Amino acid sequence: MIQSPLLSSLALASVLTAQAPPASMVAPPRPIDLAICLDISGSMDGLLNAARQNLWAVVNEMATLKPAPALRVALLTYGCSAHSADSGWVKLETGFTTDLDLVSQKLFELTTNGGEEYVARVVRGAIDQLEWSPDGKALKLLFVAGNEAATQDPKFTVPSACADAIRQGIVVNSIYCGSLQDEEASGWREVAKLADGRFAAIEQDANVVVVTPFDEQLAALSATINTTYVPYGAEGTVWAENQVRQDSNVAGLNGAAAAQRCQTKASGLYSNGHWDLVDACSDPKFVLADVDKKLLPEALRALGTEELRQYVETQTKKRNELKQQIDKLGQQRDAHVQAELKRRAASGEKVFEQAVLEAVREQAAAKGFERPAPPKAKDCDSPFVPIVKEAVRNYEQFSLVTGAPRVAPEDCRMPAPFARRSTAEKEHGGKLYLLYARHADGLRYVQPGVAAQVGQTLVKQAWTAVAGEPHAATEASRRYLAAPVVRDGETVWHAGDAAGLFVMHKLDARTPDTDQGWVYATIDRDGIVTAAGRVASCIRCHENADEDRRFGLR
Repeated sequence: MIQSPLLSSLALASVLTAQAPPASMVAPPRPIDLAICLDISGSMDGLLNAARQNLWAVVNEMATLKPAPALRVALLTYGCSAHSADSGWVKLETGFTTDLDLVSQKLFELTTNGGEEYVARVVRGAIDQLEWSPDGKALKLLFVAGNEAATQDPKFTVPSACADAIRQGIVVNSIYCGSLQDEEASGWREVAKLADGRFAAIEQDANVVVVTPFDEQLAALSATINTTYVPYGAEGTVWAENQVRQDSNVAGLNGAAAAQRCQTKASGLYSNGHWDLVDACSDPKFVLADVDKKLLPEALRALGTEELRQYVETQTKKRNELKQQIDKLGQQRDAHVQAELKRRAASGEKVFEQAVLEAVREQAAAKGFERPAPPKAKDCDSPFVPIVKEAVRNYEQFSLVTGAPRVAPEDCRMPAPFARRSTAEKEHGGKLYLLYARHADGLRYVQPGVAAQVGQTLVKQAWTAVAGEPHAATEASRRYLAAPVVRDGETVWHAGDAAGLFVMHKLDARTPDTDQGWVYATIDRDGIVTAAGRVASCIRCHENADEDRRFGLR
């Protein structure tokens, strides 16, 4: 049996809270063991990136379960010619561990390389090499993902491997990276059927990334919460540096992944008692006086035990306050994401995240775990929300300053309005937009040298930019009877799904908490105000505008 040396007591899976109830009243956490088995042969880069992206979403889902779970994650890889032939080209990257940064580190260290892809062998390896929880109430999940036939293994059969899994209470879920119509899909379906699991066929390169207005704030809080960690021990600094490194790795994928990781860091499943004094002190068995002061950060080495305890308590309080902020933003983000995923699910296609989350929810419920109702989207907490809502009411009756085409009187078709494509790729994602202005002189809403009048409202109605000419109905074409199109030389985009509104509304310049009177706001496609006031990402761009925070179109 192989087990990570970093595995600590189950108490480390619980996070400190500002006012913890008496220990006698707290139900012990229930174990969840999650083994992830990934095919890393040469064609599987998309799957690997999906795992890196969505590890945090899966952990965040588990963090909501009741009773509180004690999560351990293990990672195995197969199908790589660099692995040992004796093991069937299977490698245990890490045994079960509570250290999620270690799992992230291993995921980002992986590279793809062609080899034999033996599904039965990796399932067998996960059963035999991992030390699964002996607790009868534990939820034991194994996910195996790949894209070749599941029946290639010359030594072990899928039925025998799955039978051994069931005997140990391990549910095997299979994810085939390909089409349901592929000949190989039936073998992967059989893997799940034989081990009481779920089967899904996914497009490994179709990873869904839902960007939200909350991602930037969460990424900033992720960096801030790192300042509350107090490394100790011979490798404390190494692990603290790894925490920052994994933040950077995930942020390199996209802002959505960084936001999900931040939510994980605020959950009870992200615990680092093996190197952080704040988490370590949550364990009643931990003796602070035994800590070697020479292995603390230099600024803390001269502190006595009680002084050190007070410092840890201060850091604990700071962390709990940050966790509350993250939790509040995270709930808003989750509601936004759930609404978007619900819309996308209409296509019937599945991606890695959906395949894993659906299996986790179903199998956790079968083991007696309860999941709270998904959060409902609600407006952000800003005093400017009612002002913004009133300002944009009936905005489509404002002047459309991006213009409208002229048509011959006999043309009975309703033409699509002129659209533009945003050049602010980071802030607006290169979306197509129509711009409405409450006050405008024809198409002019900016008069050089003249500030906007109080009460001016600018509404940028954004649409996803779809490459090419429109050949099928889109949400935009259904609204306008023809999808707005933007042409740049030979390059063409047309408007797809609605992407919400970006708003600027002018109040008196002396109004507190505004940008020289301007209130910025973002409103999602469901009418939820996701940000309002001095929105940092808006200010960074508009403070450089020449005309009272406005950019003229002409």
